[in-house]
Amino acid sequence: MMQLSRFTKSVVIAAAFFACLPVLLARTVSVNSASVEDGGALYGQKCAICHGKGGQGTPAWKAKGQPDFTDSKYQASVTDQQIAASIRDGKGKYMPAFKGKLTDQQISALVAQVRAFGKGK
Repeated sequence: MMQLSRFTKSVVIAAAFFACLPVLLARTVSVNSASVEDGGALYGQKCAICHGKGGQGTPAWKAKGQPDFTDSKYQASVTDQQIAASIRDGKGKYMPAFKGKLTDQQISALVAQVRAFGKGK
């Protein structure tokens, strides 16, 4: 059996790594882009019925304490962790819990969507 020198082995390993790098990076970018898009789609499916398509809420629910996600005061008053906890565990008697119905990744995508409403996106 032919033995390869350490230098040759290093070159082969480096070549294999760099050959795979574009595929790995492309997958990372597409996953991140999909997460942002998924947040909007999930919001439309799970949240918009009560919170409104634009995140401003609806008059009936606002009277019961629903936040306006587009309001800078609301955005400044909560952390991402608090928003995630409200989605996961529910809040008060009107906001249902989505624990077991949404993955952690989906909840994070929804948090990003709520934050996007605060930026006017």
